This record gives sequence, structure tokens and C-alpha cells, in this order.
Amino acid sequence: MIKVKFVSIEEGITALGFRRIVTIARLLNPETEINFITTGNLYSLFTHFLPSRRTIFTDRDIKRIAKELSKCDLLCFSSMTSSAIYVSKIAKLVKKINPKIFIMWGGAHCIIYPEDAILSVDAISIGEGEETFKDFYQAFVKKRTYLKTIGMWFRMKNKIIKNPSRPLVTPEQMSAFPHLYYDLDCKIYDFKLKTFRQFTRSDYLIYNGLSYRTLWTLGCPYSCIYCANDAYAAIDFHYRRIRYSNVDYILDEIERGIRIYPFVSTVVFYDDNFIAIPEPILREFGKKYKKRINLPFVVFGLHPNLVTNKKMEILGKAGMNRGRMGIQSGSEKTLAFYNRPTPLKNIVESSKILAEMAKKYKMIPPAYDIISDNPVETREDIVKSLELLYSLERPFTLTVFSLRVFPKTRLFEYFKKHPSIDIRKLGSSYLETRMTLDNILLYVLATFKPPKIIFFWLLKKVRAYHEKQGSYPFFYWMAKTMYLTSRAISHLKVLDFSAIVGPWGYYLWKMGFIRSRFRKQAD
Repeated sequence: MIKVKFVSIEEGITALGFRRIVTIARLLNPETEINFITTGNLYSLFTHFLPSRRTIFTDRDIKRIAKELSKCDLLCFSSMTSSAIYVSKIAKLVKKINPKIFIMWGGAHCIIYPEDAILSVDAISIGEGEETFKDFYQAFVKKRTYLKTIGMWFRMKNKIIKNPSRPLVTPEQMSAFPHLYYDLDCKIYDFKLKTFRQFTRSDYLIYNGLSYRTLWTLGCPYSCIYCANDAYAAIDFHYRRIRYSNVDYILDEIERGIRIYPFVSTVVFYDDNFIAIPEPILREFGKKYKKRINLPFVVFGLHPNLVTNKKMEILGKAGMNRGRMGIQSGSEKTLAFYNRPTPLKNIVESSKILAEMAKKYKMIPPAYDIISDNPVETREDIVKSLELLYSLERPFTLTVFSLRVFPKTRLFEYFKKHPSIDIRKLGSSYLETRMTLDNILLYVLATFKPPKIIFFWLLKKVRAYHEKQGSYPFFYWMAKTMYLTSRAISHLKVLDFSAIVGPWGYYLWKMGFIRSRFRKQAD
């Protein structure tokens, strides 16, 4: 049997797409080695204060990693675009060490930017990889022709073979796939020891805290020009259709994860549009989740056009304790620019529903996504966003994202056609906002509602991105510190450690202060 290594390189260990594929690999080859290389910790408090600071990959690290990964026949990488540079460097060095090794690469970067990815490896997966990898692997180990594998590109000496994309996986297939890989028989690269070592529950706590992170649905019916989903939909229009496994499948998966990590006290759904799931399915989910799991859960995928009282009641009764909804802007002109058909009245109405549910079910205040630092916006657009947020019913908090441009999205094409417009580099974190008055006010509004006279006086001093304006480091850090402290307190009040990673929650769980599915204590 050939020796296979899988490697995830990203900011943390969430890697949900990677976890889906390695379960297939383990079925095909039980000896498949699974490795994590982290470029940072996306959920640590430190990252929120210094978002663009990454783990430093020294030449020594690159050499040590490449030397270890070269000891196999088939090496498979997975990464997003922000980590692509590391994959490229490691893959090229691995090839020098072991010219006979076959290296393939999958994940978001290969789907969105295949022309770049294929230059560093022998093959890439350009779509959803479960069936693709299975077909490739079976041909590869039997030494049959694998160059025609649907859903893959291959780099030969003088040419690149571009096979067509594979049809998206169906709900029936999703319900038949093995569950996300969350076992402990894997390795993680230790930057202090300069080597790969056994992954432990302590590593899980450092990156995930007491939360179990998963994804129930694939696809998104919307096509916002800044989102990676826009690039996916451009490749296959059917990506706009919401697909999901049956309810029992996702609950079986969660139960399996909790058996491995019995300290899990919150389930986090990373779905782009969880709320788009039809009401009857949500109702079935709510009843079964309450009976089988009975833990608080977080839903990130809320959309103002789809939030309803009925759906939120279902989720609230089932145990939802936090939600995140995308507002992005309070300017209709900016929303139109983003190709985000969200009437402001829908935003206001949805926020009322979420505020009411937060009070009724004693939830952590809902978080609303806002995009700042947009060089296309005028001063009027920015002011409209701030005024909308000021008027929204509380409680709420904000998740403030500085605008970043991903390859192959329509936003990328827009700025490509307008090179004179300043836009911050993709390599910097979207959590790193400019220290301008408008961003300071966003953090203030996420923390409390200032007196009206002061707020509107400050609004007069707000400027557009491209206008000359001051930078206020002291007030910025003061506002951001209050904002992060406020968010942390709202979680600690209900002993929720889904956004606070590290071992702290584990000790409280060991002492019995935090409820989990199983009372049995972890080793």
C-alpha cells in the first residue's frame, strides 16, 4: 500500500473542507497520515488585537516540514489563498528532496485561483473533492491512467491538462459520506520543537476552546461580489442552491465529535446561509437536536431577507444561544455595489426579531457583520451605515471586517479595472481596520449607544476612505479594547467558550461549572 500524507495549512485547525476529504482518504487507505500546520490562531484574543500578525515560518521550519512531508508517495495539501505561499514553498522543496513524490493540492485557493496553484504541484482539485479524490486515488494506486480524472488539473513537463469540473455533490451523497474527521490520531507541527508531534486534546482547546465546529449546508443563494461564493457560483451556477445532509446525519456527526471531546459545551455552525434551510427541516432539526444533543449552538449564516419569527423561534427553542447576521452596510448604494439585494427595512425588521429572541431565550447579543474601509464609499455612505446601526434595536454587537479582495470575485475584477483606487493587500487580515473615526464609532456602537448629541456631533467629522483624515491610535485601541472586553463578558456571563479559546474553559468544565453533553470527564 502506498504511503499517503494529508496536510492542512491555515490559520487554525477548523479546516472543515479538509476534514471532509481526509475521512474519504482514511477509508481508501487506513494508514493515511493527517497533519496540521497552523499559520496563526484565528480565534485567540491576541489575534483580535494584532490581526495581521502570523506565525513566522523560518527557513528552518520550511526545511524541517519539507523533509518530513517528503517521506511518502502521495502528498496532499489543503489551504485557502492566505496560506498559499506556504504551500508553494514547501511543495517545491519537497519535490527537490524527493523527485518521485506526487503532490496534489485542494481547497479554496485551487478552486478560485487554479492557474496559480497548478504551478507549484503535480495536480490540483478544482471543486468539491470527495468523489474526485476517490476516483484519482483508485487509479493512482492501480497505476491506471489518472490524467482524465474529472475535477482535476495536472501539470506535465510541457503542458497543463485541464479536465472539466465535476458536478456538485448531492444531498444524498452528503448523507452517505463519512463524518468530519475529528479524531486524535493526527499530527501538528510544533514551531517550538521544530517538528511534527502527536495532536492532543490540549491542541484542540488552544484552537477551538470548548466548541465543536461544523458545517451542515453547502452553497448560498446570493452572489455578493466580495464573497468567495461568488467565485464558486461563477464556476458552477448550481452552487447557489442550498444542499444539506439529512438531519440524523448531522446529529450523528455532532454526537461523534462530542464523544471524542466530552468537554464540548457549544456547537458552532459555519454555514453561509443556515437560515435558508426550509422551515420543516429546521423544525425536525430543532426537535431532534434538543433531544439528542441538548447543548447551546451558534448559527453564523443568518441573512436579513430570510430571518423570520417562526424560524428563530424554532432555533431558540432548540438551544441557539448566538447568531450572526450580515448587514455589511446601511447605504442602499453600497449594498447595490456589493450586489446584495437587502432592503434596509428587512435589516431593521430582522434585527428586531433577533433582539427579541436574544431577550426571550437569554442569548448572547446577536452579532451583525459590517464591512468598513471601502474606498468606493462616499462620506454619505459611511454616515448612513453608522446612523442605521445607531437606530437598531439592542442588544447587539458587531463583527467589523475591513474590505479585502479575493481573486476571481467580481469585486476583484472591479478593482482590476480601476487600478487607481487604493485597496489594502489581500495578505493583511480582514480584522485589521484603519484607526479612523468611522471605525472607532463602529466599535463604540458595538459596545454601547452613545448620547445622541455626542454621536451626531462626531458624525460630522467622519470622512470617506480617500479623504484626508486623522488617525487616532489611542481612541481606536481604547474603543476596540472596550468592544472586545464587552464581547468577552457577554460570553462569560453564560459560560460560553465558543469565542474564547484556550484551556480556561476546560478547567471550569473539570470543576463542574460548565454543562456539557457528557458528565464523564476527559483524560
